[in-house]
Amino acid sequence: MNKNKKIIIGILIVLIIAIGIVVTYKIIENSVTNRADFNFTVENINTSPVETVDNQKDGKNYYKEIDNIKLELNIPNNWNYEEITQNEENDFYKYALKLYKNNEDQYAMLYFYNDPFGVCGTGRTSKNIILNNGKEATVGYYDGNKNWADISFYNTNKNIAVMNYGLIDEDADEVIQFIKTINITENNM
Repeated sequence: MNKNKKIIIGILIVLIIAIGIVVTYKIIENSVTNRADFNFTVENINTSPVETVDNQKDGKNYYKEIDNIKLELNIPNNWNYEEITQNEENDFYKYALKLYKNNEDQYAMLYFYNDPFGVCGTGRTSKNIILNNGKEATVGYYDGNKNWADISFYNTNKNIAVMNYGLIDEDADEVIQFIKTINITENNM
């Protein structure tokens, strides 16, 4: 009987140690992979030009490089754009691009933030869209509104997002369509 107790206790100790190792591994793995400053995905970088949506073939090809990140976007001819310079009041971003159609007070703003883009989850719903280059973006909505509030590219670059400032209906939908032409790549030196 004493021998059987020792065997059972030995087996229990080995099981507890094995479970402890697995739990410790999972804790370390989650803490490392969930850090905002790490991106463990390896992707093939497509060097071909940004694909365009059919109704935007006559658009303006926009290109900008910020901190070794290349932004490429096809902006339809009937849309205007304006680069917004950073100043003391606007020190939360490195770069901003204002996109508007007819009314400068209703626009989308593409931001390259200093820190990763984040949102409040209260009243928020989201849907994923596939960009023309095959990558994924997330469109966010608040409080059942059919017009989007933000578009983020978290799987590609955590610091880049597009915010909606008053665009509604067809104009809001049109921005989603031409934002699908965005190509965000790291410029390997």
